[in-house]
Amino acid sequence: MSEVDRQLFTDAVSNAGDASQGRSPIGLPNDGRAAWVAALNACNRLSMPDMLVALDAVQREDRLKMTNTLMPRGVPGGVPELGKGADRIMFAMVAVDAREITDVGLPEDQVNDGREYLGCTRMDDDGVRRVINESLSRGSAGRPGDPCCGVVAAAWVDILVPQRRLPGGSLISNVAAAAHYMLARYHVCAAKAFPWEMKTVIDGYDEKKRLLISQGDRDLRGIALTGNRPFPPDFAIRKWAYKGADDGEADRVRCNSKARRPVFPDINGQEY
Repeated sequence: MSEVDRQLFTDAVSNAGDASQGRSPIGLPNDGRAAWVAALNACNRLSMPDMLVALDAVQREDRLKMTNTLMPRGVPGGVPELGKGADRIMFAMVAVDAREITDVGLPEDQVNDGREYLGCTRMDDDGVRRVINESLSRGSAGRPGDPCCGVVAAAWVDILVPQRRLPGGSLISNVAAAAHYMLARYHVCAAKAFPWEMKTVIDGYDEKKRLLISQGDRDLRGIALTGNRPFPPDFAIRKWAYKGADDGEADRVRCNSKARRPVFPDINGQEY
């Protein structure tokens, strides 16, 4: 991080804090809004990796005041002159405080900077597709007695799950996306859930993660099945899981259409 830019941001946050408490330097209004806008402008001059580190270094109370300036009464647009910079800052705020990767339309390189900040590897769609294709190829013998969904089951349980259980394996983004995809595809293909039910379970899993994080479980130990830290909530992982549910429905229609689905979804993620 540029020491000059970092110091400018730190000073701007300090000045804003003083202004909010009626200790405003000359030229800043006592309500402090202009000072917080100045802090946001200083933040916006930082690259995404630097912004994440810089925001993490300031007090949570100061981040909240910056957020309230960006989104007065919870509505975006409090600082229109920031333009797309407002999205960058909010993305970084959510990564720092909620430990989540959100979709606000940022370039993929900046989104990946957020993943690296959270301890994950970078993700790319082509890489996810390669992992999916390789796992299906390696699991091509399938599982005995399941000529329809056996290859998908083998790709998931026999190929991807062991990779994710290796030390650090759960935070390899392309593998995580492929595993979520394959889990969803298998359960819908095998008629264990309707696609909409699978997507509801996917959403519920993310909500459980968010709840644990909000309660202070930043490493998600409360849902860890092995010694590895679960992948943080991530919109791209969720999109790949949704795609798995849709592709699983196409599989089911093709080769398992006579199977009866249960009243309640029969979804088992324990191997995951």
